[in-house]
Amino acid sequence: MRLSRRNSTLSTTTRKRSLRCWFEEGFPRACAWAATTVYRLTGDWHGWRPLLTRTSAHVAVIFVAFIAVGLSNIEWPARAAPTLPMPALSASANDGETEETAEDILTGFNGQNGKAPSGNLNGAIARLTQSHTIIPERPRLGIITYTIQAGDTIQAIAAFFSLQPTTIMWANPAVEDAPDLLRIGQEVTILPIDGAHHTVAEGNTLESIAEEYKIEPEAIAACEYNYLEPPDYPIVAGMRLIIPGGEKPYVPKVVTTYIGSVPEGVQGTGRFLWPVLGAITQGYWYGHRAIDIGAPIGSAVLAADGGFISFAGWTDVGYGYLIVIDHTNGFATYYAHLSNVYVFEGQAVEHGQVIGAVGSTGWSTGPHLHFEVRYYGVQHNPRAYLP
Repeated sequence: MRLSRRNSTLSTTTRKRSLRCWFEEGFPRACAWAATTVYRLTGDWHGWRPLLTRTSAHVAVIFVAFIAVGLSNIEWPARAAPTLPMPALSASANDGETEETAEDILTGFNGQNGKAPSGNLNGAIARLTQSHTIIPERPRLGIITYTIQAGDTIQAIAAFFSLQPTTIMWANPAVEDAPDLLRIGQEVTILPIDGAHHTVAEGNTLESIAEEYKIEPEAIAACEYNYLEPPDYPIVAGMRLIIPGGEKPYVPKVVTTYIGSVPEGVQGTGRFLWPVLGAITQGYWYGHRAIDIGAPIGSAVLAADGGFISFAGWTDVGYGYLIVIDHTNGFATYYAHLSNVYVFEGQAVEHGQVIGAVGSTGWSTGPHLHFEVRYYGVQHNPRAYLP
């Protein structure tokens, strides 16, 4: 008994000595190692930063992926769409009553601005029936009339009816004479197709009319809007025919022919300048072979090039007060709708000289300068010659 107690006492003493020895020798070494390791890590922090950054990014991606997979496996409760109460329509009702009742129902739903009826607890948005129908464009079945409104032009009217501007002109003699002069309230004829409108005169035949408009007689006879009866397709004086695709020759307005003497030494340079400062209100097209330059009344009008005055005065063909300069090189320039004329016929003028003032005389709807360039009598687009 005493021997076992003694051995137990010795073993306890030995363990205490071993623990004391480790604490005295091993613990300082462990502390030194830990301190050295921490010092090395903190001393080389910048070298470790890229590795830590990449590692944290990968960990974040993996974390988000686990969350997404977990959410995808969850069954979310679905809510049924609200059912709109629809009153039953009587099967025995006539068509008129059924249509009226359906219209009343749709009007009631649309009046709620897309919301479910007040009895719906969730107030969800309900899909409503659209009662509007898009009507496609259909060809006109015949000739119609159009009343000119403020701001209308031949080109704008033609675009509205999907026609060429010349079709509007050739169907209305008053417009053909003055295409840039439209009056509010004026009625114009609108053809269903592009072409011309011809009034049959005494002695006219389909062949003669077709030759005038440069088309084949069969095109006139086959036009469904002319209502000509086969096989002879008779026509009578006073009948109005639509000439599909027909064209009328353009006849420029001739004011007068100068018979006076030509000043000596007058010669145009062929280099034109703008006759007045302003914005172009109407460009060059088939029915308006000039440009209109908008400017206040009284603005100075300059000679676009040197030459002599071959006409200066009033006209009865729509120009109002007009000045014509002959540049003695085949060119002539026209300055129309003037309010004042400062030159006389036969006078020599220089390049850029003041010759008149902007106005709104003749067939004009507002103050502007109507400017033409003619080469041996043929009208050209002035924009091709202006800087």
